[in-house]
Amino acid sequence: MSSESEFGYSLKYSTHFIVKNITGTPASTLHLVGDNPAIPPPYRKAPFYVSPKKTISIFHYPINAGQTRDLMQIPGVQEGDIRSSLLKGEIRHKFLCGDIELVYSDINLLQFSDEQRAWLYSFGFTEGVAIGCDEIGDDAMACIDGYITSHHPPGSLNYAWREKIPLIGLKNGINRTFFTPDKFINGLYFGNLFHLTIEHNGKELYENIDYTIGESAGPGTGYDMINLISFSPISASLLYATYVVKI
Repeated sequence: MSSESEFGYSLKYSTHFIVKNITGTPASTLHLVGDNPAIPPPYRKAPFYVSPKKTISIFHYPINAGQTRDLMQIPGVQEGDIRSSLLKGEIRHKFLCGDIELVYSDINLLQFSDEQRAWLYSFGFTEGVAIGCDEIGDDAMACIDGYITSHHPPGSLNYAWREKIPLIGLKNGINRTFFTPDKFINGLYFGNLFHLTIEHNGKELYENIDYTIGESAGPGTGYDMINLISFSPISASLLYATYVVKI
């Protein structure tokens, strides 16, 4: 997912997504998510249901019972494939039915919604779910601190929410390009991470699966464009955006 901030920041490159086939494993021997201090307390939970012992397959590659596999090492698999599968695909299903547990992941999951991040936390995800100071370059961090201090006194508000704003564009069953009336923030801004949310007929859409974002006036001019991927709205469609703007 592309994102920018006023200062520019560098995230650690992530390369691993390791899972273990836990089918047939007694629940009492599993690592307790609730014991992990890195997981926020509201999302800690007891072990989930574990399915009978079997060999499973993810992205057409087998994982024997009790064995691990780094899915990022499967030929042709990229971070986007794993993110999509976590949202709606086989990886999500295998977590839910007790076939696998997370061993380690450092792929970028920052674009997930709060609800989706809560689900990730509940299955042991701690890396790549939120930006910490250790993931921001020293020069960028110093720039952020200095800019905030000099331009915004403590307690001042430097952004504003825009909720359920109708998107601008022709809804004729063909057009898939729409616009927000404002330039919205997508990424890190004064220590906060903001992302656009799109709803179609009351259902939240997923970035890079249902839509992509862009800058209609060119790179660096600000995000204001949404390109739908999965459908073309009709005249009766209700298409809204919630986002944050700079003030």
